[in-house]
Amino acid sequence: MTDAAPNVQAAPREHGWAGVLLALAAFLLVPAIPVAGALLPVTEGWLLLVPALATCTLLGWWAGGRASLAVFWIAIAAFTLFAGARSGTWGAYGTLLRAWSIILAGAFGVLAFVDTRRPLFARALSAVAMTLVAALGITTALRAPTSVVGDVVAGELRTRNASVSAMLDSWATAEPEAWARIVSQYPAGRSPVDDFSKALTAVSKGGATAFPALLALQSLAALALAWALYHRLARTRIGPPVAPLREFRFNDQLVWGLIVGLTVLLLPTVAPARAAAFGMLHSFGINLVVFFLSLYALRGLGVISWVLSQRTVWILVGLSVLLAQIPMLQTIATSGLLSLVTAAGLLGLADTWFDWRRLARPVQ
Repeated sequence: MTDAAPNVQAAPREHGWAGVLLALAAFLLVPAIPVAGALLPVTEGWLLLVPALATCTLLGWWAGGRASLAVFWIAIAAFTLFAGARSGTWGAYGTLLRAWSIILAGAFGVLAFVDTRRPLFARALSAVAMTLVAALGITTALRAPTSVVGDVVAGELRTRNASVSAMLDSWATAEPEAWARIVSQYPAGRSPVDDFSKALTAVSKGGATAFPALLALQSLAALALAWALYHRLARTRIGPPVAPLREFRFNDQLVWGLIVGLTVLLLPTVAPARAAAFGMLHSFGINLVVFFLSLYALRGLGVISWVLSQRTVWILVGLSVLLAQIPMLQTIATSGLLSLVTAAGLLGLADTWFDWRRLARPVQ
């Protein structure tokens, strides 16, 4: 193409591959960890990432960028989403995720096309909300009760847990001496496989309840990664670059989402006579709290990285996640990670009123 669109902003590619590649590795590899796989909706992160990246390249081509880049990633996205369609290997859950991914990428593309100056987070959050509304509309049009979706999700999580237990059994058969040393540390009549399976089942119950919130959070991460990758692969701007973690903030009005969620969860305690009726909203309240508290935890990490370096913050989080996978250190590391996330969430929530980073700036 020789003539660029009027709104094109040719600029050097974004630099700093290390952080993006580290985030990409975490996004793709962490869900493969058994505990994370028992909780997170998407274990194959490319299902969310590749269509979003293809949308970014399509927007770049429309703005005057390279058509070859758009054609390449659209082809990759088509293959990623529709490979195995004839063999029927998707299952109901795979179909659900692919439909979500397509709608998400489409909504994100429309919003990016309409307003190129809008910040990434606001655009991504709107795209996730639009996708959720579309999913609810499709479910209503098909007259499919929400319990059907819940059963599909619960079934998928059970299948994952069963495969992990089968893998442990296979390893025990292949390595009898190592397995005997592990079993010898357990009380008589108890099996490490049974204990691990029970732990995974408990995690999966939480994952099934908070499925919409966790899917929305993974979708936001996929859109941010796709945006960052595109602006390192291409020179044609399609919007503002991804801001560093230390600058992450959002509209303070989002605090009402957390307030509504907490209110819904507290209603059965405030009005015991109507606890049964309010119990129907329990899942809704949990999803609101999980989603918005996670956003505020990320905002809190941004405040912490304003004081410390961003690299230090990610090293602390990464070490906690890695140590949580070691059985002997699992309890301590998990407690430390939860404490860090909780403290970051409270700090991010307080940032709504105090704006810690403004207070930390030197007075001119």
